[in-house]
Amino acid sequence: MLEEIIYSNKDDFEIIKELKNEIKKYTQNLEKEAEGKQFFIKYTKKMDEFVSIIFKFVLKKMFGYYRPNINSLPITLTAMGSYGRIQLSLYSDIDIMIVYKDIKGYNLLEIIKTFITLLWDLGLKIGHRVHKIDELFEVSKTDIMIKTAILESRYIYGSKHLWVEIQNELKKIRQYNQKEFVLARYKKIKEYHKKFPLSMEPNIKKGFGGMRDANTLFWIANVLYGIQNNSELIGIIYNEFEYKKYRNALEFIFRVRTHLHIITKSHKDIVSLEYHRDIALKLGYIDTPRLKAERQFIKDLLKSLWTINRFTSIHIKKLIRPFLYNPKNISKLNRIAKNYYICENKIYINWHNNDTMKESFKVLLKNDFKTYDVSLVNLFYNQKIDITKKQLKDLFKKENIYPIIKALYKANKLHILIPEFEKVLYLAQFDGYHQYPVDIHSIKTLYNIENIRFENIKKVYDNLTLIDKQILKIVALFHDLGKGRKDNHHLVGEKLIAEFMEYLGFKDNEIKIAKNLVKYHTTMSNISQREDIDNDKILLNFANIVKDKSSLDMLYILTYADMDAVSDKLFNSFKENLLTTLYKNTLEVIENKELILLSNKRNRKEKQLLKNQQFLSLPKIWQRKVLNSSSTQLFLRKSVNEILDIITKMKKVQNYTYKIDFNPLRIEIIKKDLNFNLGYFLAKLSYLPLRHIAIYKIDNVKYFKMEFEKDEEDQFSIIETIKKGFSINEYNFKNPGLKSYEFTINCNHSKNYIALKLQTNDKKGIIAFIMQIMDKYNIDVEDIKISVQKNIVRDILIINKNSNFCKKQKQILGEFK
Repeated sequence: MLEEIIYSNKDDFEIIKELKNEIKKYTQNLEKEAEGKQFFIKYTKKMDEFVSIIFKFVLKKMFGYYRPNINSLPITLTAMGSYGRIQLSLYSDIDIMIVYKDIKGYNLLEIIKTFITLLWDLGLKIGHRVHKIDELFEVSKTDIMIKTAILESRYIYGSKHLWVEIQNELKKIRQYNQKEFVLARYKKIKEYHKKFPLSMEPNIKKGFGGMRDANTLFWIANVLYGIQNNSELIGIIYNEFEYKKYRNALEFIFRVRTHLHIITKSHKDIVSLEYHRDIALKLGYIDTPRLKAERQFIKDLLKSLWTINRFTSIHIKKLIRPFLYNPKNISKLNRIAKNYYICENKIYINWHNNDTMKESFKVLLKNDFKTYDVSLVNLFYNQKIDITKKQLKDLFKKENIYPIIKALYKANKLHILIPEFEKVLYLAQFDGYHQYPVDIHSIKTLYNIENIRFENIKKVYDNLTLIDKQILKIVALFHDLGKGRKDNHHLVGEKLIAEFMEYLGFKDNEIKIAKNLVKYHTTMSNISQREDIDNDKILLNFANIVKDKSSLDMLYILTYADMDAVSDKLFNSFKENLLTTLYKNTLEVIENKELILLSNKRNRKEKQLLKNQQFLSLPKIWQRKVLNSSSTQLFLRKSVNEILDIITKMKKVQNYTYKIDFNPLRIEIIKKDLNFNLGYFLAKLSYLPLRHIAIYKIDNVKYFKMEFEKDEEDQFSIIETIKKGFSINEYNFKNPGLKSYEFTINCNHSKNYIALKLQTNDKKGIIAFIMQIMDKYNIDVEDIKISVQKNIVRDILIINKNSNFCKKQKQILGEFK
């Protein structure tokens, strides 16, 4: 059909018009064709046809009836990138390289220029390179990406004589400096994995287990073996069975990517949550009573990504072993058994190791290491599960079990060894909170137990008994295994961990500890972020749950590890401070319950101040002002040294002063006898996620401390906003949509304080508007804690009873319409 168009008697304008219509007609119907498994191949071949026909038309146009034999014209068209690999997807550029040999008898550059211009005029999205045959080798040395692109060259059309010469150049390029190329590609894929780790919104091109993993295996094998397809390595470095599993997973990724492009009508590679259901339905998934279509889809997607990564990481490492050898490491290498080595806390396994898993565990349990080489994954992958019950129990006694657990998981053996793990394998969490699926989150929790980032928490962990550490590691792995079922996952998890520990022969009291930890594993997180952690009732209730110091210690560590495994950025120093404060306050209750009354806690701090030389050196009148301050929160929340630091600053201030700290942003403002419009200030900074406000008052001096979750680089704008806050008396900030029924008031929160709680959808300016209303009614708010999870805000405001909030509550709530 296309051949007939270009060789018809029509003039060039008509021919170009018809070609353009044919291309347009094809691209408009692409989405229907894209449903099939073989779409990439069909699409690539069709583009080959268009490119070839257009080149033929250019030759006809320039030579007329005197067109030379195609093999005699020294121009060859080659495909590169995904086009060269026959993996061309919708919205991808059609990357071509035009290679020519400079022959004086032809005006070759004019032909090439006309061809490229026509490709663009006809609506094809082209990326192109033009090179003389004798410069290919030198060009390939300029950049690793250029070398990679050139090595992928695939013949489309043109001189086959020149193509033979091109292949000879490609062979030279492959053989030149192989070590540099191989290591550069290996480094690049590791960088991609770090930049795009596996999550429930995976990058299926450059991310973990994506198409780049498959490409990297091909590029390295192409350089070392000269292959044109990974299937050519069957029987050389892998068998047909494992290659087929890998290839099926890769085909699934291709289909997902095609549907992602169809749905978004763009060249997207991140499978965002908003597209999961549409892709799932297009792929033929249907809802079931247990799992929605999108959950089944993401489960299969994650499984495919793991399959691709396991296959490629093992076989890439096999291929590049000779290039990684460094004689300097020989002295560092510790041979712990035949075929087992440790170097700098990392375990390596001989690739020809034929031990059973039972035999391997005898070695692994005796030696400690912090990380693993992929050779351990390869060992586990090729082994059958035959370890003893005792070996499994002893595994949890090791100082570092994470490397073994993660390698077993990556080898697809963890759910066989621990069957309770199977239900959560690749199970996504669509809660707007967790970044990772349940299985990865659970393993990350275990990692955090063994690699604690905060000194306060690490000290507590180091003081645990061996049996407590063993229980804690099992709980870390099991705490969320009840998810994906109809019943409450805490209660299901209790049952699962009890059965597992009974099977391993743990004592009843040890099983009871583990069950309670699973049952209450979110309690400490919720209290620390959503409640007043100085309130006597809250602390007493929590102390009754944990019962003793040992259980509190373990729940404290588990809570940290669990929260830090939710996402890369959730757990920060602010949340650690909240959690540690709750831990210390609860420990105080457990060890000395009479101290729980707020008045007793304040009295104790006052007595400590009266024995402190720095406090006693203050003027007597200022001492009285401090001790008579209505801001009990200052005495509850702060240590003696922190109180002294704050009151010293407050005493020195003349008009106002401020201090700005970063990482994360913290703003301290102290004012004396001046009005500061806090509502205005917070409204101007409402684009920043606010997490806590403390407000203390001593006589006519007021102290504000605001803590944010992120930084603001423009310090100047913050300073300007602070200054304006002292000059603006009125600022009408509109209600961001808060309703009176979203508030809960507890007028008997404690002897001195009222608690005002808010639960609403997250939106900007919530606290700014609330503080505007509080200032209007002269309400003294001393502490505000802001918690945002799953796009739901749960705020708690601690209000001094002296400001008569409860008497004014009807008018105040009337402002929230």
